[in-house]
This record gives sequence, C-alpha cells and structure tokens, in this order.
Amino acid sequence: MSKPERLFLIDGNAIAYRSYYAFIQRPLMNAKGENTSAVYGFVTFLNRILSQESPDHIAVVFDTAAPTFRHKAYKEYKATRQKMPDDLFSQLAVIKEVVTAYRIPIVEMDGYEADDVIGTLAKNAERAGVLSFLVTADKDFMQLVTNKTKMYKPGRQGTDVEIVDIEAVERKFGVPPEKVIEVLGLIGDSSDNVPGVPGVGEKTAIPLIQKYGSIENLYKHITAIEQKGLRQKLETNKDLAFLSKELVTIDIKVPLSIDFHSLKAADPDFQRLKTLFGELDFRSLIQHIPKVSAPKARQPEPSEPEPEIEADLTDVHHDKHSYTLITDQ
Repeated sequence: MSKPERLFLIDGNAIAYRSYYAFIQRPLMNAKGENTSAVYGFVTFLNRILSQESPDHIAVVFDTAAPTFRHKAYKEYKATRQKMPDDLFSQLAVIKEVVTAYRIPIVEMDGYEADDVIGTLAKNAERAGVLSFLVTADKDFMQLVTNKTKMYKPGRQGTDVEIVDIEAVERKFGVPPEKVIEVLGLIGDSSDNVPGVPGVGEKTAIPLIQKYGSIENLYKHITAIEQKGLRQKLETNKDLAFLSKELVTIDIKVPLSIDFHSLKAADPDFQRLKTLFGELDFRSLIQHIPKVSAPKARQPEPSEPEPEIEADLTDVHHDKHSYTLITDQ
C-alpha cells in the first residue's frame, strides 16, 4: 500500500517565539553579542522535520504587520499584547534568510493571519486527499483537525512531538474539532484580547456546548438555563459571544494564488547556509543540513524524533508579542 502524500505547514512566528523562550534563561549569543536563540531553535526543529519526516510538500507561513479582518471587526483585537522583544524581532528576518537558503517556500498575505493561510492550504490539500500536518502548538488550530489534517505540536520541553488528532482534541475540549470555536467563543482568549463571555470559563462553556452544540442554539434555548447568574451573563454579553466566535474562527477561504502542490523544498543552498551559519556561530549545524530528495518510505504517522532543545518552551498564544511586515511571497 502506497504511503500518503503529506504536507507540512510551519507556523513561522510561533516556532520562532517558542525557540526564543526555550533559551530565555541562557540565551545563545554569537561572537558579536547578538541573540541567536530563536534562529537556532527554529533551524534545529526544521532540520528535524526534513530529516525525520521527508515531507512531500512543505512551507513556512508568517504573519505580517498589516491589520487583518479581525482588527477591523474589533479594534481592541490583540491590543493588550506587549511589543515583541527587540532581540527576537531582529531574528525573524534572519530566520527568513535561512528558510530561503533552505529553498523552502515562504507564504504570507496581508490582511490575514498565518492561521488563516495555513488553514486554507490545509483544507485545499485535504480536498485533494493529502494529509496535512500543522506545525504549531496554538490551540486555535484544533478547530481544523480532521482525519486528513492533524497538528504536529512541539512538546513543552522540546523532548517530543505530539500528533494532535480528533481524539486528542476531544480530550482537551470535550467536543469534536468542529465545535472548538463554540467553546472558544464563550471563554475568549486573553492572549489575543478576545473577550468571550465574562465570567464563563471552560468548566462552564464545555457542558453548554456539549448540550446545545453551538452558540446559536444555546441562545435559542437561553430561557432553559436554570442558573440565573449564568443566564444573565449570557444575555448581557450575547454580542460579545458572537463576536468572539467570529474572531477565533480560522478563515479557510483566503484568496491565495498558490497551489499547495508547488510547496516543495529543493536542495538547500549549502554555500549560503554555510555563510549564514558561520555568521551565527552555528558551525556544528553545517554538518547537519538535510539534503532534500524524494521522500523515503515511511509510516503514515510522523515519528517522534530525538530532542534538540531541552529548555522550557512557552506558548506563543499565551505570551505577549507583535509581528512585523515582510514582503508578500
């Protein structure tokens, strides 16, 4: 039986952010005194995917600084986030240089978040019968999980990779993936300044969605809510509940001009990588640059490779940060 065609979509900002904080207690510095933690962690994880998984298709997707439709719908969206650390901000451009030298496609689009671009590409691939892996730890992506779309989630210690499938989503949220936006709409997301219904957390929201199925149906049966306090919270904040659902819903219809079939890595530009790694003092990594070739025989599910990073990792959607605009690809 032939192995399934596979697409890996890397959430660039998220992996860079996690890599940066993996070394926050002991940042990596080059000879110029520049912080290189995010670049090193990103490259290490990228090498792991290329060498362990041999993707048929791969791309790195980044956010841009341009406002999105979410900012237009809710001007306070992400307004509480603090500025990205300067020594992380400076590494994003370097990461893109490295990805370009690896000859891996970079995708980004003004007006949409990386989440939306990734979601659209994954759904396009799913319709073509291709298995997609969303490389991120962002819980919002759980709404996209199906039998053909899974999350390739870095472990908090960098010691493992969790494959998040439908069952894993149900364990986390108590509902199937397509209902995740209903739960998130009620509880909100403080890291993105998505309000939700004030005073309603997971312990309250999950049973409500398990019973009523959606926010729309919940409000159709609002008079059936026996707890007076809860009913008042829901009635008072009805508009916020629907707005929050809109904000957390990943757009899977981004007007991309890219065919996911074209997202393939070529053999890396070894000379350029050698120069970059030399400037970064990553000389040991020069010996570990995977040579891209036709995917090898493999198991349908990705392996869980050996660790490269051992420091604690944080979640990009629970830390404060901002993004910068890079030219459209």
